[in-house]
Amino acid sequence: MAATIKHFSVNYDPINENDTFTNGSLVEGRVVLEVTKDLKVNRLYLKCKGEADVHWTESNSDTDDSYSAHERYFKLKQIFIQDESKKEKNKGATIVHGETYNNLVIPGSHVFPFRFQLPQRNMPSSFKGFHGSIKYVLEARLCRAWKRACNASKEFTFVSGVYEDTPYLMKPLSGVIEKKMKLFTSGSASVKATTDKMGYMQGEIITVEADIENSSSRDLKLKYKLEQKQTFTAQSHHNYSTTVIFKVVSDPIPSKSKRSVASKLKIPPDASLSIANCDIIKVEYILKVYLDIPYARDPEVLFPIIILPADQYFIPQRNEAGVCASAEMGKPGWSSYPSQPAPSPCPPAASTFGPAPGLYPSLHTPQPANPEGPPPSYTDIFPTSIAVTSGLHPSPLPSALSAPPCPPQESTTSTASYHHPVLECPSALGYCQGPLYSEFYPTTTSQ
Repeated sequence: MAATIKHFSVNYDPINENDTFTNGSLVEGRVVLEVTKDLKVNRLYLKCKGEADVHWTESNSDTDDSYSAHERYFKLKQIFIQDESKKEKNKGATIVHGETYNNLVIPGSHVFPFRFQLPQRNMPSSFKGFHGSIKYVLEARLCRAWKRACNASKEFTFVSGVYEDTPYLMKPLSGVIEKKMKLFTSGSASVKATTDKMGYMQGEIITVEADIENSSSRDLKLKYKLEQKQTFTAQSHHNYSTTVIFKVVSDPIPSKSKRSVASKLKIPPDASLSIANCDIIKVEYILKVYLDIPYARDPEVLFPIIILPADQYFIPQRNEAGVCASAEMGKPGWSSYPSQPAPSPCPPAASTFGPAPGLYPSLHTPQPANPEGPPPSYTDIFPTSIAVTSGLHPSPLPSALSAPPCPPQESTTSTASYHHPVLECPSALGYCQGPLYSEFYPTTTSQ
């Protein structure tokens, strides 16, 4: 940056305590330019854009193959200074009209206010992963004749306010699996597990109820594991990365005994949001409930979990039957979470931040009694909403939507009933003992 330009920056005004923006939000702020002497400017403008990028390299025996992909959601542009004789094309940007200024900037500090309204369309939340990211950024650019352009940028956090099939996220999930022992252990063991729902906010508690029948010759431990799976897609190739978010071990289940265990598992407040509405990056979560059996494959029930923003609450539909079990990870037909409509309209929360009501759809943000503790659960907010279905048996589904039966397994059997028409699962985990999660993705990189 030349000595003539002493300071060049871009900043925005937060609209809430979390410093996040959502669909339809107004992004307002200013570009600050401080110069030490007269400066003739050809162009000064600011772009507001949202985009996703993916890149990774795979090493082969004698070559390195690189894969990359790009996805743009919007690009808005506000022009502050434009020399008409040096006008350039706006390459796909939507021009936002605002005040324009003289192209001769005198010494001193100058402030250029801006205002953008984010699109209402379905866009993924901000995310940074192992091989890609989803970013929303403000980029200011100052161009002069025969000089290198000066750039300043500021990234902001976008949280998607579009979630479809909300009723499914509010329903309990359940699954059953049984395993017969062969080597080093005799007898059998079974696990019947239920979660209170499918969708959880950051920092919320997952309530899991498990009934264990240990008819084996060993004491067995019940364990829980929440895994995050990131999927990156570029040029018809995929790269997978998995991370264990938490792992919890409960008390041993004695041999020849039955036990019911209720556990509360807290999702980290800073956990990344689930992402299903991006073509090149997906973020999914799987909750594993399983018995740790030495020298044998662990019988496990897997639940797809959706992690939602901590400050957005959704009203569940009432009088809906519960659904059971989870999709079989990695099998054909299991490619995404439920598709996601706008949240139910709710009264706006009182706030000292942001523009006046009505400028963009507001989200209901109740304030917890204890700001230091975890956010309230959905049942705390809606106590008469959806309870765990007694007996874990949902209403029958049309035969055309039913999942095909699992292939028979030599040492493991299980029973459950599940279907989600959006997931289009070929079977349900807990129905049958298939390959381990890592075996579905032999190229998975564990970080």
